[in-house]
Amino acid sequence: MKITVVTSGLRSNYSGGSVHVNNVVRRLTKYFEVEFIPSISFFINNDRINEEIENIKKLGIKIPDFISFLSKFSNLKPSFLPYSLSVYNEYAERVKKVDSDFIYDPDYTTPESIFISNKVGIPLGLTLHEPLYSFSQSIFYTYYTLRPFFLQSLDYFLKRSIGLYLLTRSKANYISKSRYLSFIAAVSKGTLDSVKIKNSEKYILYPGNGVDKELLQYRTTKKEDYVIFWTTLIPPKGILNFLYIINLLKKRGISVRAKVSGKFIYDKFKRLFFNYIRDNGLDVEYLGFLDRKELYVTVSKAKLLIYPSLADGFSITILESLALGTPVIAYSIPTVHSVFKDIPAVKFVKEGDIRKFVDEVENELKTGNLQEAIYDKRVNSFIEFHNWDNVAENVAKIIKCSLNK
Repeated sequence: MKITVVTSGLRSNYSGGSVHVNNVVRRLTKYFEVEFIPSISFFINNDRINEEIENIKKLGIKIPDFISFLSKFSNLKPSFLPYSLSVYNEYAERVKKVDSDFIYDPDYTTPESIFISNKVGIPLGLTLHEPLYSFSQSIFYTYYTLRPFFLQSLDYFLKRSIGLYLLTRSKANYISKSRYLSFIAAVSKGTLDSVKIKNSEKYILYPGNGVDKELLQYRTTKKEDYVIFWTTLIPPKGILNFLYIINLLKKRGISVRAKVSGKFIYDKFKRLFFNYIRDNGLDVEYLGFLDRKELYVTVSKAKLLIYPSLADGFSITILESLALGTPVIAYSIPTVHSVFKDIPAVKFVKEGDIRKFVDEVENELKTGNLQEAIYDKRVNSFIEFHNWDNVAENVAKIIKCSLNK
């Protein structure tokens, strides 16, 4: 049984989607003969194309000869929104032959897999890692993430909120035009609930993501006196809200030492970050982009992960924090809440309610209740079940079920 995987590559850039794709696709070779066709973004600003292709081949994944015809798209500029219809039509035309039983897109963000499936008449499966945001979510979530820098970020607010809504409407539109769509899967119930389309089967991947067992060995009861935030350092992931929370705690007379790790994408928000720390005299240490082992040690020693993200379909960051023995306070966005709502070491706060978030952080720093809950049996069972072998097995079962219908 042969499947064709259409995605932007198997390299992991530490985003949830890329980590999932990297871990799952290589494991699918246990269940299927796997072929890889790169989507357009694989070729853009990528000076390691040949090296990546060779690394993929070493995993036992086949690469069709015609991908050299796709390198033409390396001339395109990166785009937050999908490209024009003519670009995807040309892409599909350059895909000369697909003789597999099934086409699978493990991280549906752009519609190349849909165009290929429609052209060759082969059934298709898609997995979503982010929800299809409503108009109100696009507006209010973007607003919430910019506090306390909203006035300085009006240009970003307009571009991000409108762009996010247009992007998700485009995704939904392309899904509705898929003629051979067999299933849509999602990494969380909250993500799947955002998909209103009825022309295919729907599945919640359970588990939706995994964590490596090696993280458990970093756990320690010798916690140090700091809180932590780590992920990609962009407003939707909560970096600006994090600073605001630390400052509001200081105004309450609560001295908090904090550490931040990750990479800034926008110079503007990097400047705002450091200026705010300086102007308010905050004890926040920026660690830069740490290698995984150093990051794991740092997170494991933290008292708490403060994670006011409004842009997650699952949150591998929360999963890894729990595995490392560090409890979490996060916003109760439907996606993340649907995954971790029964985990006693995770406390949720209504989206955008900064004051309540500060209340919960203050309470945890005084009581340590969440830290005690980190060793609850429910937490350990949850982490044990969320491994990449289980994720890949679940995906394989869904694909096989679709093929047998």
